[in-house]
Amino acid sequence: MTQSEPLSRPVPVADDASAAYWAGAREHRLVIMRCRDCARYVHPPRAVCPRCQRETLVGEEVSGRGTVYSYHVMHLPGVPGFTPPYAVAVVELAEQAGLFAVGNVLDCPPEELTTGMAVRVTFEELAGSDMTLPQWSREQA
Repeated sequence: MTQSEPLSRPVPVADDASAAYWAGAREHRLVIMRCRDCARYVHPPRAVCPRCQRETLVGEEVSGRGTVYSYHVMHLPGVPGFTPPYAVAVVELAEQAGLFAVGNVLDCPPEELTTGMAVRVTFEELAGSDMTLPQWSREQA
């Protein structure tokens, strides 16, 4: 793909709150915001901690391990660059109950995906951009 060709998939846009998340992804690290005052992890990234209402969130690298909390298999086309069927998973991260991230489980056919499945972060480079997406793969026992 050349720079003049359009991207085949949507590309996320980083903002001030998500800059640490996307910078970490480019380095193949999963970086989640954490409040310096109450130690709560916060995702998706934002400027204010929802627990203590302080603006003391900083990016912190996490283990990248979690379990599939929920998922949905997309059967109809609609999102450019994604060919159905594919699954979008909600992953509960190991660091904190209720800390969720969303992505695709890249190495698992949708019919094999289950809730409670152990997963780990993996990173997908988006061709034609400088964006790297945190995605998921099955955790090997």
